[in-house]
Amino acid sequence: MRIERHQVDEAKVEKAREDFVNRIGRQVHSYSRAGLMATMEWQLIADSFLDYLGALSTSRPDLHFPEAKAVLKDATEAACGAVSFAAYYPHDGFGVFLDYPNFGMSYHREDGLERDPFHRVGPREWLDAFCLAIISDRVSPHGEAFCWARQLMPDDRVTPALELVDGFVAHFFEEAGLPASASASASADEPQPGLRALRALTDQDREAFDAALLALLREGPHGTRPAGLLPLVPIALAALAHRTHGWAPAVETDYLPHALVTGFETPGPRVDGLGRGRRPDAVARLAAGPVDLERPVLDPPFSPESEARFERRTLEAVTPKEGEPLDARELSGALRYQSWLLAARASQSADATDAVLAHVRLGSQLGAAAFRAALAEPGTEAEASIDGRVLRFPACRDRDFGPAFWQTALCYALITNSSEDLEPLLLAGPAIAAEDRSPFAAYRTALHDHLRGADPLPATERALKEAERTRDQNAFLPPPVVLLSQLVEGDETSFNLALLDALEAHRDHHSVADRADEPGAALSLDVLALACHAHRSRGWSVQVRSPYLPPRLLGAPASA
Repeated sequence: MRIERHQVDEAKVEKAREDFVNRIGRQVHSYSRAGLMATMEWQLIADSFLDYLGALSTSRPDLHFPEAKAVLKDATEAACGAVSFAAYYPHDGFGVFLDYPNFGMSYHREDGLERDPFHRVGPREWLDAFCLAIISDRVSPHGEAFCWARQLMPDDRVTPALELVDGFVAHFFEEAGLPASASASASADEPQPGLRALRALTDQDREAFDAALLALLREGPHGTRPAGLLPLVPIALAALAHRTHGWAPAVETDYLPHALVTGFETPGPRVDGLGRGRRPDAVARLAAGPVDLERPVLDPPFSPESEARFERRTLEAVTPKEGEPLDARELSGALRYQSWLLAARASQSADATDAVLAHVRLGSQLGAAAFRAALAEPGTEAEASIDGRVLRFPACRDRDFGPAFWQTALCYALITNSSEDLEPLLLAGPAIAAEDRSPFAAYRTALHDHLRGADPLPATERALKEAERTRDQNAFLPPPVVLLSQLVEGDETSFNLALLDALEAHRDHHSVADRADEPGAALSLDVLALACHAHRSRGWSVQVRSPYLPPRLLGAPASA
C-alpha cells in the first residue's frame, strides 16, 4: 500500500530553503542578544530547522544526505533544549549546542529564583522533542529532562497528546529508575493509535503495529508548513520498530523518510571501531580494483588579491630585513598562508599542479624550520633550508608551535616524503611548545609513536575511544583515527576501506551548510598524508582514485 503526501504551500517551501545557512545564524544570534533564551526561543529554532528539513524532503524524500542529517541533529538539540530549560532552569545547570550554526549557550544554577510557569513545555511540544530524540537516538542523554518536564505539566485536563506523552514515558522510563508519570491511559478500552503502536512494540505484535501506524498516517493532512511533510510521531514509531525489532514499515510513503526511520543506516555488517556500517558493495568494488570517489565542484575560496597577499606575507616571513634576525614566530603564519594557497590551487584541479607541488614543498620546509628553532638551545640559532636558501632563525619555542601546528607540519613532511623535514618533528613531538588538551591529543600521540618506532597501540586505542565519544559532534571533523589504526595493524585491505570512509566523511562534512567554502574542503591533509605514507613506507596500493588524493602527490619521490 502507498500513501501519497499532502500538498504544502510552495511559497513556504521556497522561503524555508532560501538562504537558510545565514538565516538560521541570524535567528539564533538575534535571540541570544535579546536576553536569556528560554523554551519559546529554542522551540522557534527547532521549528525553523524542521521547516527546512521538510522543504529538503520535497526534492529528496528519503533524506539520505549529509545536509539533512546535520539539520535533523540540530532540530533535535534545539527541541530538547526547550525541554531542558523547562526541566532544569533555574535549579540545575545544562547546555545546548547547535553544530550547524556553530552556536551554544550554557545555563547555570540561579539560587533564589523559582521556575516560571510560562516556561513549561506542553504535551505537543514535549512529543515533538521526544520523537526527534527517538529519531536521532538521543533519548538516553536527554531522558531525565523529559521525565522532569513531564512532572511539571499540569494534570487537570487529560488530552490525547498528554496520553501519548505518558505512553512514551511508560514505554521508555518506568524501569529506568527515572521520575516517570503515572499513566492510566495505557489501560484505556480504546487507546489511540499511538498508544496501540507502543503496546504492539512491547508485545512484538507486528500486525497490530502496522495497523496502528497506518491509522496514524491516515490522520493527516498535517498543515501547509513544510514541517508537516514529516509527521514526527509516525516517524518515531517506525524508527522504534526498525531499531528494536528490525521491522520495515508496511506502508510505502514519503511521510516516513528512509534515513529518519533507519537512523541514516548504511546496510552491511559493522566491522570497525567506530560502529560505522561497511557497505558490501564497497568491499566488493575495492576487491575488484580501484574505486572512484568524486569531489564536488568547488569555488575558489579566495580572491586573486587575497592569494597575492598570502604569497607576499610568506615571502616576508623568510626574507631577512637589513640588520634584523629572522623571527621563527612568523613561520606559523607563513605555513597557514601556504595551506590556504594550497587549498585554493588544489580546488581547481583533480591532480596536483606545479603550483600545488611548490606549496606542499614550501609548507614542509616552513614546518620543519619552526621545530628546528623550537629544538635549538636558547641563545643559539637553528639552520634551515627554505626554497633553495639556507636561513638561520634564533631559538624560539613559541606557543604557536603547538600540537595543531605540529600536526599540520607533520602532514606536509609525510606528503613530500622528506626525511630531512620529518626529523625535527619527530624529535620535538606534538607537545613541545604547549600541552595538548584537545580531542586530537591521543591521535597525535599515536601518530608520533608510530613514526618514531615506539608502540602506538595504547595511544591508538585511546584515540579510537575519543573518536567514538565525539563522533556526533559535527561542528568539527575528527582525525582519521580508524585509518591510522589500520595502518598500525598492517592491514592493507582494511586500510583502503577506512581510506574510503575517511574521504567520504570529509566530503560529507563539507557538504553541510556553507562548509564547502572553507579552505579545507578541497583536501584533507591528514588523510592524504597517511595515504602517502602507507604507499611509500609499506608499498601498499591505494585503491581509491579521487581528486582528494592527487596522483602526483601520492607518487612523489623522496625529496630528501
